[in-house]
Amino acid sequence: MLAAPFLVMLTALTAVAFAIPLRPAFSVSEKRSLAEFPAFSTDTLISGEYFDGMTLWFSDTFPGRESWIKAAGFLADLRGIRDVTIYGSFTGADDIPPKPELKPVNAAPAAPFATRPPVVEETPPPDPDPVETSPPTESVEHWGGLVVDDDAEVIFGQVLQIGDSAFSYFGFSQYGSDRRIRLVNDLAEVMTQRGVTVYDILIPTSVGVLVSSEYTEKLKCSDQGATVDYIYSGESDNVKKVNVFNKLIRHNDEYIYFRTDHHWTALGAYYAYEQFCLTAGFEPVPLERYEKLEFPGFLGSFYWMCNQNSRLREDTLYAYDPPGNIEMKVTHTEGNTFPWPVLTDMSHSGPGGKYMTFIAGDNPLTTLTNNDLPDDAPNCAVIKESFGNPFAPYLTQHYKNVYVIDYRKYSKMKLRYFVDHYEISDVLLVENLAMAQGDGTLDLLEWLFSA
Repeated sequence: MLAAPFLVMLTALTAVAFAIPLRPAFSVSEKRSLAEFPAFSTDTLISGEYFDGMTLWFSDTFPGRESWIKAAGFLADLRGIRDVTIYGSFTGADDIPPKPELKPVNAAPAAPFATRPPVVEETPPPDPDPVETSPPTESVEHWGGLVVDDDAEVIFGQVLQIGDSAFSYFGFSQYGSDRRIRLVNDLAEVMTQRGVTVYDILIPTSVGVLVSSEYTEKLKCSDQGATVDYIYSGESDNVKKVNVFNKLIRHNDEYIYFRTDHHWTALGAYYAYEQFCLTAGFEPVPLERYEKLEFPGFLGSFYWMCNQNSRLREDTLYAYDPPGNIEMKVTHTEGNTFPWPVLTDMSHSGPGGKYMTFIAGDNPLTTLTNNDLPDDAPNCAVIKESFGNPFAPYLTQHYKNVYVIDYRKYSKMKLRYFVDHYEISDVLLVENLAMAQGDGTLDLLEWLFSA
């Protein structure tokens, strides 16, 4: 009799666990799609893959999964189990690659640093600084950014908190950079034979732009400006290099990266768009011509990785809806295509999902069409990870069709056939610098770029 209540509870939980409509399909805190229920076949049944897939689905999509994860973290905090270390006593620096001996053309001088401003993003005035050609040939004399003192914490090993903002460590990879140079050069050679121009847009992460060179060196972070220059200096003349590093440095006292998330903001992406236009010969459309949207209460990936009682200040997500008669179609992994707005109203979403306002998040193929442009206007293909999401809408002002390929999900057609099929004029590689050097990224790009 004493076991009856336990058995009743166990039976109820089992029924809930197998209720498919209650099982989540997306993890907000981890920014990924969860495992799907495996498709049945005789081969997978015999090999055991079917039951392995079912086990993964069961554990990955358990009802209330996010709440259980948060509860586990809360209990760990109560027990005093925290992977938090004050910088002054941090001893894990050996895990971060040392600063490489690269040509330091972008190394910023040590100088007093302005406090990062509040979350107020008005339409910026015209850029007072001349926009440099790329790659850069001189250092940037102005450096804004954060006031950095001893009150910096390393949280969960790879996330650094400075004041009310969080950052990822960055390390240079000689192997990854050299491998990427070879891949991009080979791609550009093939594309040039087809009359297609390749643009390489490497996006620095926030620690390389918002934190001073002097302090990033103390943190054992590599110089991202020098890393960009190293990669670009190895790429052939067939590659158009769009160096946005110095452009972002000049605006690093503005709200161009989130505090609680690893991504840049739509304003940071706009400045990169301006730099792309300079390289490509386009006239950038002023930001005031875009409709500004505002979604407060955004808590990004860093917030969920850190102690949630930390001093991280919540973000406000701003988005800029492009002018014109713009249509967008999204193709899911299973191949289904359906219409979707370029920017989605995420005002009623959870605090972790607001970045999905940009082009409906990460999908294998997203097509943006500007119906106001003539049919003979050029088309482009954007090869991107999630940093490319707020960047892509700006391109609709210059291309009839913008085909956005997320190389982490797309597997239908190799790029050389894609550009022929869709009559592509320009290919834009849009990646953050950390992803660009990773083996996983390079493996996927190698497949996409191959014959």
